Amino acid sequence: MGMRNLGTRPAPASVRAFIMRVARGHAPLVAVLRREIPYWQERGWRRAKNRYAGSYQTRYGAFEGWIEEDAFGRAKFYVYNPPQAVRHDAHWACFTPRGSDWFMVHMGKRPNDVSSGIMTIERLITEAHER
Repeated sequence: MGMRNLGTRPAPASVRAFIMRVARGHAPLVAVLRREIPYWQERGWRRAKNRYAGSYQTRYGAFEGWIEEDAFGRAKFYVYNPPQAVRHDAHWACFTPRGSDWFMVHMGKRPNDVSSGIMTIERLITEAHER
């Protein structure tokens, strides 16, 4: 038995409305607002003026760090004693020693804010462990 594709077309409005009522039920839609707390705060980082202190948290461990933000909102990210997995990763070139086992992390694309920079470093550490 052969089949022939007749193409696709949208379902009639009455059928779509029926499916939406059945799938959704008769309760009214309720908008859910996203949390307003910044990621850095949610992860337990502390802020004092233009400096943040906390840890980059991954399933492979938490790594102490600090962040310094200038008057224009540009941030420099630091991590203490990065794990061996990162030291053997291609991104190791992005880590510049600053003395006493502290490293500044250079990013090719500047993060929009402190929170996205923290997420980037956490992802980098995670990916290094998973390679």
